[in-house]
Amino acid sequence: MKKGKIILGCFLFLIIGMVTLLYCGKIKAERRQKGIAKEIVRLHVIANSDSNNDQKLKMRVKESVVMYLRETMGKAVTVEEAKEQIKEKLPQIEQIAKQKMQSEGYFYEVKAELGNCYFPVKQYGDLTFPAGQYEALRIEIGKSKGRNWWCVMYPSLCFVDSVYQIVPDESKEKLRTSLTAEEYDSLLDGGDEVHYSSKIIEWVEGILSY
Repeated sequence: MKKGKIILGCFLFLIIGMVTLLYCGKIKAERRQKGIAKEIVRLHVIANSDSNNDQKLKMRVKESVVMYLRETMGKAVTVEEAKEQIKEKLPQIEQIAKQKMQSEGYFYEVKAELGNCYFPVKQYGDLTFPAGQYEALRIEIGKSKGRNWWCVMYPSLCFVDSVYQIVPDESKEKLRTSLTAEEYDSLLDGGDEVHYSSKIIEWVEGILSY
């Protein structure tokens, strides 16, 4: 009986140690994500519906907006400058989206705004961005009930080569100089620590709840 209690105590001590380490890792990963989020602006385009036509339209609208902002985002030196340029151009962005839709025979309403959105883990070339809240240019098409499309607007990762998935060196350099070494290295290492740590913590907490 005494031996069983000792074994149980050791097991509980081990579990508590694991939970403590995982929580510390989770907090550290979340802090990195917030640091990364402060230095980028993402693009979030939501289709009217999941129909093939609406999804194709979403991509055409995305391409028009990306082409319109490409030069502006390329010239922006800081994330604050990029955000200000996007805010100033919101009416033009909506107009460009409408013109593209009308040229395709669609007359949906469109709304463009700069705000916070949740993004899942996403890979661009050899860079992987962790899940979390990011400031983004959000474009809602029509009822905005369809699947999303997203990328990094600043630094310009929206222009990743669709075949070879090559991240522009200039964009990498902007990220490297604006992020801490730890934050930048985490983009190269994977960036999904928060997701996996949370799953393990849920599993351990489930054991302790019995």
